[in-house]
Order: sequence, then C-alpha cells, then structure tokens
Amino acid sequence: MKNNRNIYNQSNSQVDDKSLQASQQLQSDKQTYGSEYIHLYVDDIEGDWLENWDWEDDLIDYIDAFNHHCQNRNYQFAIDTLNACDEQLKHPENYQKSVDLYRQLVELLELKSINLSRMEQEILLKAKERLALANSLIEQVNQQEKDAKEKNIMNIIEPEGNRIGYIKKLLDKIHNGVIRKTWEFEYSVYEDDIDTFSSKVGKANSGEFVVKLGIWDDVFGGGYYLNIENGSEEKEKVDEHTESPTFSVDEYKLIKEYLKKLDAAKWQTKSVDLDALPE
Repeated sequence: MKNNRNIYNQSNSQVDDKSLQASQQLQSDKQTYGSEYIHLYVDDIEGDWLENWDWEDDLIDYIDAFNHHCQNRNYQFAIDTLNACDEQLKHPENYQKSVDLYRQLVELLELKSINLSRMEQEILLKAKERLALANSLIEQVNQQEKDAKEKNIMNIIEPEGNRIGYIKKLLDKIHNGVIRKTWEFEYSVYEDDIDTFSSKVGKANSGEFVVKLGIWDDVFGGGYYLNIENGSEEKEKVDEHTESPTFSVDEYKLIKEYLKKLDAAKWQTKSVDLDALPE
C-alpha cells in the first residue's frame, strides 16, 4: 500500500540508515505539502488505507524524526513532531514512551541553562507539562493495578455485604478521586502535651458529598468514626469505641491505614503540579 519510500522490508543492514532518511523525508514532505503529504505515501487515497495503516511503524517514524531534530538542536521541530503523534502517545501502552521522549527533550534544553532563547524556554515549559502529565498517567495506572490487587485480596478475606467491605470500597473510591483531583482531602493530627490523648482525622469532599473519618486513642482505649453526608442529609454514620460490642479492630486499622494513604495521595498530586512550574 505504501510506495517505495517504505524501507521496513529491506535487509537489516540497510534499515538503520535508510529509516532515518525516510523519516527525514516524511517530515520534510509534511512541512512542504501540509495535509496533502499523505498522497505521496498512499497509493489508494480513497480506499481503506487508514484501517490498515501500520500505526506502530508510524510511531517509530515519529520517534526517529524527533531524535533527528534533537540531534540537530531543532527543538521546535522536535516538539512539533511529538505534537503530531500526541494521540498515539496517549494510548496506555505508549505512556512510558511519552515519558522517555519528553524527559529527553527537557534534559537537552536544561543542559543549555541560561543560554535558552525565549522560544526554547516556552518549549521547555511545555515539555515539562507534558512530562508531568505522562508521569501522572503512569502513576494512575500503577495505582489502579495496585488497588485491583488489594480489592481481590480483600474480597478473599472479607465476604461482600459486610460493613468493613463497604468502608473499604468507599475509601478506595475516595483515594482514586484524590489522585484524579475529583476529590479534595484535608488531614490533621492532634496529641496533647502529656501523651494521654491523640487523634488523626480527615475530611474528603467532592461537591456536596462529604466524608469525615478519624481514629483516636486515650488512656482508656480508643475508637474510630466514619460519617457520610450528602448536602444536609446524613447518609451513613459509624462511631465506635473499644467498649462498644460492635467495635472492630480491623475497621480501626483500615481507617488508620487510609488516613495515611489519602494524605499521601494528596501530596502526590501536589508534587506532580510542581513539575510543571518553570525553574
């Protein structure tokens, strides 16, 4: 389907040199002919070429072109090349490639330090933003995989339909929401001066939906609570202390664990935001 500019079926000894030449020609044709450049590479433009296009090789072409532009310090062309394959880089299987490419561009520009032009400063800022986004997407995928494993373990240990399973499902949703910035979370710790009382409390909210949770310990024992509110309506309330017959050590440990996880997720998102700031 592609004409004789496609060099991927040639012998291995010819591929490396000619693939770079083909990639350079591809970029030159794009800049010269605009959207019409595709006619040079597809024999039957009205046919089903799009459905049968080899997207993996196409991404390789972009990466080759990007590396060529970086070697020649054409940083505007380099980021334009990444912009052109942005949709492919947003596929989960290409998240790590996106991180590697934008990190490479950031590192090259940072090597120039104070010698950056205004245009190069703008490119560096944009590359840092894209790098932060790509890292965030990888972290989300890793966290989802981790949550899925924890959920499977929890389903084995705790049968569905009981209170601790309900609490964990709720806190999992809030944790994922804090990472995606659909939930906000506040956390505070209190200890008195004579070490007779301590508490750890958190408040998560998404719109009018508010969840308050906490644990406390004193010389007589301890306890935990979980309140769920939707506007002015109280949806659920758990309030236990060690003397209560329904007190659960597992629920206490679960809430204590998620207070730390939610606070860590909050600071993780703040750290990702910092990566996009100019230096």
